[in-house]
Amino acid sequence: MKSGYINPVYKLSLNDVSKVPAKISYSQWSMFEKCPRQWKLSYIDKLAPFTHSIATCFGTAFHETLQEYLTVMYTDSVKAANNIDLRDMLLTCLKMEYQKGVKANNGEHFSTPTELAEHLEDGVQILEWFTKRRAQYFSTKNQELVGIEVELGVPASPSNKNVYWYGFIDIVVRDTVQNKIKILDIKTSRMGWNKYQKADKLKAAQLVAYKKYFSDQFGIPIDNIDIEFFIVKRKLLEESMFPQKRIQLLNPASGSVTRKKIQRSIDTFIEYCFDKDGNKQKEKNYLAIAGKGAKHCKWCPFKMDYENCPKENRIRE
Repeated sequence: MKSGYINPVYKLSLNDVSKVPAKISYSQWSMFEKCPRQWKLSYIDKLAPFTHSIATCFGTAFHETLQEYLTVMYTDSVKAANNIDLRDMLLTCLKMEYQKGVKANNGEHFSTPTELAEHLEDGVQILEWFTKRRAQYFSTKNQELVGIEVELGVPASPSNKNVYWYGFIDIVVRDTVQNKIKILDIKTSRMGWNKYQKADKLKAAQLVAYKKYFSDQFGIPIDNIDIEFFIVKRKLLEESMFPQKRIQLLNPASGSVTRKKIQRSIDTFIEYCFDKDGNKQKEKNYLAIAGKGAKHCKWCPFKMDYENCPKENRIRE
């Protein structure tokens, strides 16, 4: 789902990006940050295959189910939202996403009925846990829904007006008393984020960038915007001595120093990869950065493609 509810007041600030010369996303920029060669092979040479997995299907299906619940809750009532058959909705969304994946995969299956059923039951457990504690996370008192899958389309760098930052924000709500905006990004995870994931500055940069570009597009003072990762856990620790939550919240640092550092990095990416008209610069030398322990190669679709990414050219840090 890449279009959802948006408050009519905020709809006025949506931009038509259909004729924008170039659009970048968090995925593009973060890929370049890790390995410019992978970005070049993916976005200039168009060699990256689109891979499907049960994790991505579940993630999309869960997003759509939770987002529909919140849309109904805010635009109708909590009672109406609680009357939704969330299990049936999640099942329908999961089936639909899986069927799309199989079709795109030339009819080949990439999961099993057992695995699909397990993910469905995990999702149901999360939703049941959440709806019992919903008021801890979302309230209709002094809070309004700004939008679901809110479209961002705004110049990404002051040095190049032909390259736009483009993306969708999962959930945006407003505190009507304090006039504060909260941007939330839903992440589905097996058992939550560990200390390394929570400390990953590039992962956190997604929401920091969203905060900046949301402020630019909608004219909201940046200090009135908070950001939060809404991380849901499919599994809980067995025989834990302590009560466990299905939801983990993370509020990354997003002060002016952090924002400026990220913006400089985005500016560098745009300056190196695009000309002033928004065209990708094909002639540049895009280095292959394997990283310490070749960590950037681990999930790279080109890790065995020694023709396009020679192993001896990969830089280890």
